[in-house]
Amino acid sequence: MKIVLIVFLVLAGLVVYSQFQKRKQRRQMLQKIREDWGQPVNREYTWEDYDRVSHYYYWKQEQEKAAGEKTEAGQEGFSVDDITWNDLNMDQIFREINRTYSSVGEEFLYDMLRRPLFCREEAERRNRLICYFQQETEQREQIQMKYSQMGRVRRIALADYIFRFARLEPESPLRHWLQAAALAAAAAGLLIEPSMFVLVLIVVVGINISTYYRMKPMVEPYFVCIGYLLAMADGAGEIGKLCAGEAKTYGAQAGEAAKAFHKIRKYARLIQYKEGYSGSLLDLLMDYARMLFHVDLIAFEAVRSYVAAHEAQIVTLFDSLGMLEACIAAASYRESLEAWTAPELYETGPLRYTGKNLYHPLISDPVKNSIDESHSVLITGSNASGKSTFLKTAAVNALLAQTIVTCLADSWQGRFCKIYSSMALRDDIQGAESYYIVEIRALKRILDQAGGQTPVLCFVDEVLRGTNTVERIAASSQILKSLPRRNVFCFAATHDIELTHLLEGTYHNYHFEEEIGEEDICFPYRLIPGRAVSRNAIRLLGLMGYDSRIIREAEEMAEHFVKTGEWRL
Repeated sequence: MKIVLIVFLVLAGLVVYSQFQKRKQRRQMLQKIREDWGQPVNREYTWEDYDRVSHYYYWKQEQEKAAGEKTEAGQEGFSVDDITWNDLNMDQIFREINRTYSSVGEEFLYDMLRRPLFCREEAERRNRLICYFQQETEQREQIQMKYSQMGRVRRIALADYIFRFARLEPESPLRHWLQAAALAAAAAGLLIEPSMFVLVLIVVVGINISTYYRMKPMVEPYFVCIGYLLAMADGAGEIGKLCAGEAKTYGAQAGEAAKAFHKIRKYARLIQYKEGYSGSLLDLLMDYARMLFHVDLIAFEAVRSYVAAHEAQIVTLFDSLGMLEACIAAASYRESLEAWTAPELYETGPLRYTGKNLYHPLISDPVKNSIDESHSVLITGSNASGKSTFLKTAAVNALLAQTIVTCLADSWQGRFCKIYSSMALRDDIQGAESYYIVEIRALKRILDQAGGQTPVLCFVDEVLRGTNTVERIAASSQILKSLPRRNVFCFAATHDIELTHLLEGTYHNYHFEEEIGEEDICFPYRLIPGRAVSRNAIRLLGLMGYDSRIIREAEEMAEHFVKTGEWRL
């Protein structure tokens, strides 16, 4: 009796301790959520991390292309292309915005940032959802707790495996049933005639284990996704109950889609889908059952078949849960900013770009600049004066306006546009293409989009820098001149002062300038109306310690060219 009582007390103590630990972990997680809210992100990313979170976006692109689906603006499969994404350092900006706690949330957020909106009603609805999470602290924290319980899968892209799992070729489990039956028959025979069936049993056990370890690696990567799909379904049901106000629609969609996946739980219990291993007696026994009777491989095919028939519910579940957590991340990002505004976006009307006190999200202590333009813009100035940074600032804010409905400015107004850039290009060594070829391909893709119903907002840094001066000025002036005639609003930066005269009337001129003292140089980074008039590049050579003779003769040559239009050796 005493032994029974001791065992009971030990088991009760373990249960109590387990519950205590769970509550402690929940308290710690809630504290982390509160501490992280509105604070800078400290998480480090590898190249593999950026690649992994992009897979849902690329999967969705493939589906839209195959189905010929249209976006809100009627543009087939429009999204921010790789050139623009890389030009604008959007991987780093994604890192700053990503305050998610789940794989579904971060993969959806990446997709959101690459897929601009073109509908004012949808943009306003998204803004209201973000504002809801900024205001409803208690509900938002409870919802974030549910996402933290889903967590992130390691080393793999969730979208890859969930949607690939749903489309795996069916495989009959008959082979596994036969092997399990053979083992059962050999074990039964052992009870009847041990000397005859012991060898049979050994052979059958060997075959079953060998087959198991040969076939399991082909499906094992999907085991984690089955577990995550169940975690999504459980979380969606609870999140649906927590959502109210602007979040209610998405919560209800997620909760309804989740109902379809509760039926697979009885099969999933036979699969070791959780990461880690508890080492319990039950786990040990289940491992032997899996090896000998292939119960997880049989259950896997049952789950695969069911999931394949419910792919539409997976997409709804993924998108609804993803939208909610992505908007929570955007709300936290807003709280971390020095200044932000919800943009005023228009579907019709003249092309215009208006931003007051714009700044770049990756620059600490940034200099803010304002612009209010209905004409395309040409920006001049010396190197390092701020031209490229301003182009990126204007471009990033336009993109964030149409994705997370948040601009880093005091105010921002503009049209819904397709956004393109041609800025940080490089030679394609593997493709055996020169910088100039890469550049004209990048510009051609913008020209191909021009003239459509939806306007294009493009950002071009140093047009055709990869060729000689005469041809560069001739060709770039004609390219830039053609854009505003074809429903394109262009921001371009150049060192060629000639373009400011050739494009006068079509482009409005702005410039950045530096302040050079006797021994140093200062860059105010202020956008100034008009073309650049100072020539300080040669003086900069002097500040860097170049020979005075080089400086003097260079200045004389430049002055002679300005006066006569001819170079003198």
